[in-house]
Amino acid sequence: MPGQSVREVVRDVLAAQAPREAKLLDGMASLSDRQITRVFRRSRARRDPLGFGAAEVLALVAPVVWLVVNEVAQRSAATAVDGASRWGGAWLRRVRRLPDPPTEVPALSCEQLGAVQRRVVERAQASGMEAEAAQALADAVVARLATSSGDG
Repeated sequence: MPGQSVREVVRDVLAAQAPREAKLLDGMASLSDRQITRVFRRSRARRDPLGFGAAEVLALVAPVVWLVVNEVAQRSAATAVDGASRWGGAWLRRVRRLPDPPTEVPALSCEQLGAVQRRVVERAQASGMEAEAAQALADAVVARLATSSGDG
C-alpha cells in the first residue's frame, strides 16, 4: 500500500494545529509539491529588514511542517531509488511536460519518527515558536505520521 502524500499529511496536521494556515495550503492547490517547497524555503530564507513582518506573523506552522515532512519523504525516496533512475524519470516528465507526481511519505520506524519529532522542534523554534508550542506541533506531526505508518 502506497504512503500518503506530503500534502495530505501536512493538510491534516494544519487542520488540527493551525486551521487558518490550512487555507494557505488550499490556496496553493495549483502548485506542485516542488513549487510549494520552493515557496516555503524562500519565505524562510528571506528576512524583513525590521526583523518582523507578515511572513513571521502568519504561516509559521505550514512551512515548518511542510519542509520537515517533505525532507523525510525526499530522503526515503533517495534511498529507495538510485540517482540515475530518479534523474531520468524527472527528465522524461519535463520533456513530456507531465506534472510531477505527489511526493509520498513512506511508513516510518520509531527511530525515524523520533528524528522527525526532533527536526520539527528545531525548525519550529528557529522560526520563532515557543518551546512548548514547538513540542506540541512535533507531537501532532509524529502522531499523524504514525497513523499513516500503521494499517491505514
